[in-house]
Amino acid sequence: MKRVVPLVVSMMLMSACSPNANTLVAAEQPKAAAESKTGVSLNDISRHWAESDIKAIVAAGYVDGYPDGSFKPGHTVTRAEFITMTAKAAGLKPVPGGDNKEWYAPYVAALVQAEIHQYKDFSSGDWNTPITRMEMARLAVRASDKSLQSPEDSTDAKKFMFLATQKGLITGLAGGELGKEESATRAQSVKIIQRILDVGQGKKLEVDKRAASYAEVELTGSNVQTMWGSHVVELPYKMPLENTKATVSIKQILIMDLKENNGAFRSMFNGELRKVDGKPIDDEYLVALKIDLKNETGSPLDYSLWGQLSPDLEATQVNMLDKNHEVDDRFFIPRMNSEGWYLLVTPRKEAEKDLKKYGFVYLRLLENNGTSIELGKKR
Repeated sequence: MKRVVPLVVSMMLMSACSPNANTLVAAEQPKAAAESKTGVSLNDISRHWAESDIKAIVAAGYVDGYPDGSFKPGHTVTRAEFITMTAKAAGLKPVPGGDNKEWYAPYVAALVQAEIHQYKDFSSGDWNTPITRMEMARLAVRASDKSLQSPEDSTDAKKFMFLATQKGLITGLAGGELGKEESATRAQSVKIIQRILDVGQGKKLEVDKRAASYAEVELTGSNVQTMWGSHVVELPYKMPLENTKATVSIKQILIMDLKENNGAFRSMFNGELRKVDGKPIDDEYLVALKIDLKNETGSPLDYSLWGQLSPDLEATQVNMLDKNHEVDDRFFIPRMNSEGWYLLVTPRKEAEKDLKKYGFVYLRLLENNGTSIELGKKR
């Protein structure tokens, strides 16, 4: 006879802890770093998505157009060019001297002196190499967060991209993808410079939740902070289950707004969702837990894992159906030595009520013999 351990998932409420506010760079007035221009006219930016920002940044003297009157918004921008733009936008004065006599050297030195750039940031290529979106994100975050302006700072690339998306400094490409290794365009670089200026003036930037979700999952395995303001234990997380020899690990936790057809990760779960209680899908969030179930005993083990939701919390388990209206094996609670997804939905009104009252939604797992497994944690 199979040993069955039900997994009960509930949304618990906890008083929120406000995240520490980031200290913004106190930039000087732009005119202190660049010569303003009037009557800027560029012949290739009409109706371009970055037209207003291009005009503003060129007018401020942070970047120039070409002699033929064009801006070439789709062309790549080099590391030297973006470094120079960042230094000017931060109100930094060029730092002369040194052996490097290139035009950009004083601006590089100024950013290094301000601890916005570290020479070790670029491990390959040279100053004429097109800057990537990842490299641009790192500079933008440091320019906007004084707590990271230190030669000892060891923040890694994934964390910088996450911070950049969370602050609204970086948004996703057409599909929300991060494009970390793609070369940045002149239009993109101008947009980032404008956002750095906006943050320096205390403005709150709009966050691209798709890009932020992708960046958070790359960093932590979950997008719960982006979607619900929650913080979870480090993933993958080995569940401390009692009275079982199986090892159950949670590898990912994904939150999706079912009203956003183009939201992050929705294309992974684009089959037909059906509640196990037969009720229709309403205005709800989809919660997907990726679970890994292993037999590490060295001997045969007949074990299964199944799930149900605590009925008093208005959350329901769902199955994903394939084109034949059968449960899709890719999204079925795993059996021994396999991975699978545990899917549930919870009403938007419940999550938003918690967000409004507490600042986030707290996740807790309950094992059938009473063990309480906290996935959320205070920061």
